[in-house]
Amino acid sequence: MEDEAIIIGAGPAGLSAAITLAYHDVGVRVIDAATAGGALMNTYPWKKVDSYLGFSDKTGKELAGIITDHALSEGVLITENETVIDVKKNGEKLDVVTSKGTPSCKALIVACGLGSPRKPGIDGECLDGVIHCVKDPNAYRGKKVFVVGGGDSAAECAAKLKRCGAESVIVHRRDCLRATEKNVACVRDECVEVFFESRVKKIIGDKNVESIILDVGGREKEFDADNVLFCLGTEPNSGLIERMGLKTRGASIDVDSNMRTSMEAVFAAGDAVGKWIRIPQAVGEGGLAGLNAFKYLKNPYWA
Repeated sequence: MEDEAIIIGAGPAGLSAAITLAYHDVGVRVIDAATAGGALMNTYPWKKVDSYLGFSDKTGKELAGIITDHALSEGVLITENETVIDVKKNGEKLDVVTSKGTPSCKALIVACGLGSPRKPGIDGECLDGVIHCVKDPNAYRGKKVFVVGGGDSAAECAAKLKRCGAESVIVHRRDCLRATEKNVACVRDECVEVFFESRVKKIIGDKNVESIILDVGGREKEFDADNVLFCLGTEPNSGLIERMGLKTRGASIDVDSNMRTSMEAVFAAGDAVGKWIRIPQAVGEGGLAGLNAFKYLKNPYWA
């Protein structure tokens, strides 16, 4: 089965690329390892979108639905729960090896996002109750949740959990949060307890989380806990990137001004490129990648 173009990832970058190609009458398929919408749907569906012009009243889930429906209305084919394992050059085509088959295409756009959550590598991190995202804050009502991290994700989650009836506590290794002033204010307004200059030493439990041991200012203390939420960033999709042999810049895929990678006929956009991890950047880069993929399909030239 051959498509003119295949896109890996159905988040804002991938769907923006898809509708750009569809506008130019290019047959396009989008493959996602989870559910269409990217992190908007699969990681923080409850969060209000405050970084994308005109959608500040929408949640991640709502915006994911809007952009997915838009792509489908333009005839874009989206396949979910299908993991891309490798991409191989096959003459003038690219064979995309997935968990469900091997479709081929003439141009590929990698928009696979940031990757998997970064794990701390400590005892107890595999216990039930250790989580890396909050899909439904209301599910933690009445629970004591330790949120590990000091960025926007940690601050937003801790404040939301507190509003939904959980007892949330932030654990951060530095002496101040790295989140925006807006999110820091939310933490303060919700009276979320914060342990600064602290680290998680161990999570204790038989099968489920029962308690947590923290190093607080050089002294170890144990606290009862129901859940531990790690907001430590993500690990890149290095396995696929390495198998494809794409040139990287740090942990991100290296692209030129036309979103071209080091592999002919392969473009990249969005969080995988890592320039600015926000929806506007993903949408803009995805559209540009789609446009340049269309130009390449019409006049295959790579130099």
